[in-house]
Amino acid sequence: MKITIVPHNTGETRELRINNFLLILFILFLAVPFIDKCWRGKRISTPSKLSENNEYLRKKLDHYQQEYENLSTKCDTLLSYATNSQSVLQSASIVPNDMNLTNIEELLAKLKESSGVLKRIFLKLKETPELATHIPSISPCEGNIVQTYGKTNCIFTGEQRFCQGIDFAAPEGSEVYATADGRVKFASFQRHAGLVVEIDHGYGFLTKYSHLSILKVSREQFVKRGKIIGFVGTTGKTSGPRLHYEVWENGESRDPVDFILTEPKYF
Repeated sequence: MKITIVPHNTGETRELRINNFLLILFILFLAVPFIDKCWRGKRISTPSKLSENNEYLRKKLDHYQQEYENLSTKCDTLLSYATNSQSVLQSASIVPNDMNLTNIEELLAKLKESSGVLKRIFLKLKETPELATHIPSISPCEGNIVQTYGKTNCIFTGEQRFCQGIDFAAPEGSEVYATADGRVKFASFQRHAGLVVEIDHGYGFLTKYSHLSILKVSREQFVKRGKIIGFVGTTGKTSGPRLHYEVWENGESRDPVDFILTEPKYF
């Protein structure tokens, strides 16, 4: 390489010759520290980011675990209070002897049972993250709950029976949704339930939707959460347009309200 130096005055022009090989070595000598720093920074940044994400997720998991433990402790305390408070209040002559706290005890027992459901779901999700889409978690239709889970009197005979699901009152033709991912196990007519859809969600979960007016799915079809599977109707034995909805876990019926994340609406 040749460099020409031209002075500002009238002095003579000079030429400086530099060996190309030496010039390249000099440039590399200056560039190596900068390249090394960038390369090291890139190597460190990715593991560092992953470490930050893992730490964030661990803290969130610990937070949810703590929230559950706090709820469980409160349930135990309230249940213990409900069990013992009747005799304490009566001995202090604050309430009459014929007063009982059965309803309070039943309510708190229900709260503790719901807490148990949440714990089972939490542990399952911790072991199997992909389970999240297969657990029922949304309302199956837009409507108000008019029949709750548990003991009830039959509207036709007046006899006491155990209701294995809940009933939603909604206008006929209202959309009915799959509450989790799964495969349709049954889609046909049953004597008292009318047009029915049963979805096997895997991992021990199954949901049932009864009294539909129209079926929009068929047996063995795979559906995603939120998929329209039918419409509210009056088929089967019912007093009016409604959806009967059941949730089953490992062959046992569960209160569907425990599997609806949004606040349920009651009539």
